[in-house]
Amino acid sequence: MNGKSPAPVRPFARVVLMAALVLAVLSGCSSIPTTGPVGTASADSGGSSLVDTFAVAPRGPSQNGGETPEEILQGFITAGTGAADDYSVAREFLTDSLAYTWTPTERVLIYGADPNIVAAPDGNTYSIQLEVVGALDTRGIRTDKASGTTETVSASMEQVDGQWRISAIPNGIMISQVNFSWLFLSHNLYFYSSTFESWVPDTRWFVQKSGIAANVVKAMLEGPAPYLQGAVSSAFPAGTALARDAVPVVSGVATVDLSAEVLQDSSDLNRQQMALQLRQNLTHLNNVNSVSMTVNQREVDLGKESNALVDAVADPEVGSTQIAVYQNELAYFKGVEPQAIEGIPSVAEYGPRDPALSLDLATIAFLNGDRTSLFLTGPNQEVRKAVDGASLTAPSIDPEKWTWTASNSGAGAQILALPPGGEAEQVLSLPVPWLNEASISELRISRDGARALLITNSGGRSHVLVAGVVRDANGIPKTLTTPLELAVTTDSGSGIPETVPVNRAKWVSEDAVAVLQTSAEDQVTPVILRLGADPEPLAGLTAITGLSVGKGEQEIYAQTPSAMYKRMGNSWYEVGKGLLDPAFPG
Repeated sequence: MNGKSPAPVRPFARVVLMAALVLAVLSGCSSIPTTGPVGTASADSGGSSLVDTFAVAPRGPSQNGGETPEEILQGFITAGTGAADDYSVAREFLTDSLAYTWTPTERVLIYGADPNIVAAPDGNTYSIQLEVVGALDTRGIRTDKASGTTETVSASMEQVDGQWRISAIPNGIMISQVNFSWLFLSHNLYFYSSTFESWVPDTRWFVQKSGIAANVVKAMLEGPAPYLQGAVSSAFPAGTALARDAVPVVSGVATVDLSAEVLQDSSDLNRQQMALQLRQNLTHLNNVNSVSMTVNQREVDLGKESNALVDAVADPEVGSTQIAVYQNELAYFKGVEPQAIEGIPSVAEYGPRDPALSLDLATIAFLNGDRTSLFLTGPNQEVRKAVDGASLTAPSIDPEKWTWTASNSGAGAQILALPPGGEAEQVLSLPVPWLNEASISELRISRDGARALLITNSGGRSHVLVAGVVRDANGIPKTLTTPLELAVTTDSGSGIPETVPVNRAKWVSEDAVAVLQTSAEDQVTPVILRLGADPEPLAGLTAITGLSVGKGEQEIYAQTPSAMYKRMGNSWYEVGKGLLDPAFPG
């Protein structure tokens, strides 16, 4: 994942960027706390990361012996809450040979209901039955599971000096959903978008123990999660590693000592991009204010200011202007009254639906009334047909002004992308093998342009997916990566999440989306899904038929047959009437 020089340049930002790099100072904002209540963590004396401060450490096997195999297995599961000293307490439940080879961090199974331990007839083999709500892999990437997902973990037991111990069990730990929220923290890694203009988050989970800063850097150097591979870039060449397994933090300065290979064939621009990427990844830890990049413990010379250095933006703005259909024409809405769009032709003859707007307000896309054609227009432009299809999804215009939609037919869905200013013959149909025969009800490109948010439907079930947008060197979309699925669940009161259907989704921020199932009659409860947190249901509203979202959780608008509403705290208030299919730029 070598960095490449970006085409766009922002001259006004260069002086500021270089000054920041030379000083290596950036105020941090709290993402991973170093203080907190019992069950979180506090800063260590060196200030380098986090240390375990759990008030109640898990217990090892009884010194008096006499525990049953079931009690040993239950003790081992409970000991998964103790990460201190490389899970030394959990290893006490294992035979010496297994304790030496067992890798606790290879996998984390997150369960809802209490595990059920069942003995096999031979008396030495046991099955641990789990209701799994999620899992972490060795890189800290979380995968949510559909409600009702079960998994069985097999274990073998043997007696050691008359006491039962576990002689065989898969690598990894099992932890309850409640304990997971106390013991693990989510943190966004950041990679560059393909243009190097935006930061793209890659949410990971880290256990609250010493070495968080080092773990963040190691995870970043290993590269992005599978669903982002090919869609994002890193300034660091493949194979770059920490020179030592630590990132000390002293007086708010994190020192990252890298292997010498990082400097081979590197340009000033490469090194400056590396410094920016380290800074972006580490200053969200609240004990890191600045970063020093070293090789062999010597400060890396960033070189002369590069003219191509871009001020990459995290969580880009979308502005306050929405576009909507009003009285069968396109109109702007800025929170008070609909406003006519100066310089655009009438579109009433098309029965417009689902308009989309580019960030610079220069390009407008919309569908006709039966959603079989997509049209483009804009101020001082004619209306032109760009796409024909079936059950087209609402258009989405990415930061590079590509217009996206999905067409649904009996043979399955097609992802379609039209270049800026393009004509019908230039529409690209992207090969996306993992779609199979699924239909698509929503397709939204993220504000960084590197990810696609989709709702697909297959097997009678809806799926909320985030896939990477793979582009060639010229920025032309080529495909979507195999996606990450986000679970949409509610708590039924049993403590076990239940999956609920959805058919609309919008980006709320760089790492959160809002989803809902529309209805013209029933009460609808929108849900915010975060890549690093549990689903958050919002206040319900009767008959939500559409959704638009600006930047942030308070910029959420709901459309009903009678009016348009805006979220305010845990309620909704009316902001307008007669508006249809409102949408923020994007």
